[in-house]
Amino acid sequence: MKRILIILSLLLFVSSIWADLTVKFKGTSLTEKIDTKRFDNTEYFRASELNKVFHAKISDDKIDQRLYVNLYDEQIIFLIETSYVQHRDKIYNFKYPIRSQKGKFYIPVLFLKKILPKLLPDKIKYSGKNLIAENPRDDSIKRIVIDPGHGGKDPGAVSINKKNYEKTIVLKVAQKLSKIIIKELNCEVLITRTKDEFISLQERTRYANSNNADLFISLHCNAHRSNKANGIEVYYLSTAKTDDARAVEALENSVVYDFEGGTEAVKKYDDLSFILADMAQNEHLRESNELAMKLQENLIQSTKSYDRGVKQANFYVLRGAFMPAVLIELGFLSNKKEEKKLMKDSYQNTLAKAIFEGLKSFKLKYDSLQ
Repeated sequence: MKRILIILSLLLFVSSIWADLTVKFKGTSLTEKIDTKRFDNTEYFRASELNKVFHAKISDDKIDQRLYVNLYDEQIIFLIETSYVQHRDKIYNFKYPIRSQKGKFYIPVLFLKKILPKLLPDKIKYSGKNLIAENPRDDSIKRIVIDPGHGGKDPGAVSINKKNYEKTIVLKVAQKLSKIIIKELNCEVLITRTKDEFISLQERTRYANSNNADLFISLHCNAHRSNKANGIEVYYLSTAKTDDARAVEALENSVVYDFEGGTEAVKKYDDLSFILADMAQNEHLRESNELAMKLQENLIQSTKSYDRGVKQANFYVLRGAFMPAVLIELGFLSNKKEEKKLMKDSYQNTLAKAIFEGLKSFKLKYDSLQ
């Protein structure tokens, strides 16, 4: 009898170290297991379980010591190495600190049982030994919109000899990029224009929004009053911070004044609807920045071009996009050496491949995020 009790005790001890929590999804027969582990007699689960079970987006900020979790379109912020979590304007305490082990984060199970049902009462409930949850939406990147800038009556940047146009180069790069993405990634690709035609900036982002795009990438070539200016840069939305950024912003936004109706058209882009669009895009600025960084890194590494960096500017074409959005300046047509490269089919292939690698890296992190 004593022997049986010892065996049972051992089994209970082992199960207490590696227990798990069942998640049942409303209206379905689907269930998921959340693996748990004990640290100092407290039950924890790995943060990545939230991605596995709920398709949550997880990222960490090592400088601010924060762990960001986006779950059911709500952002939850954990303060690393503390027992505090923030949701909207409230702070909650779940008694036991988040633990970091070999670069992985562990959250007390008490968060799932007590705190999460309080944060999202219409989505998650704790009943007995199970979590009852709404079936999560799959927010992985599945549809990408590529936007070749300019087109038709708007040539964009023009080479010094007046023979080569931005609109032609970026369309070729967009088509090459599209083929690589379709072949290599499990994504649908949409292009705002497939021929030499004029499309307003507002129509481009409206196209992305109406097709529920997950990413928006606008391709451009640069120009400068100095024929020595060179290099590649990637932008995401915000007020232009530097003189160079303001110059590029003015160049890319000038299409509204020159080809979309002048002063009245500019007012249209600055009315209330676009201000509200800015607010919606602000939700994606962090992701847009991360995407821009990945793209710039791969473009510079592949082309060996001068690194002009990742910058922010108030591009009209990005303002209406309700998803992570960036604008890439692939090089300067006002620079003869870069113009020569940009016109080469082999270099356009290099650009397309580099953009793809940046996209792929961003997608892998975005879809799994630890």
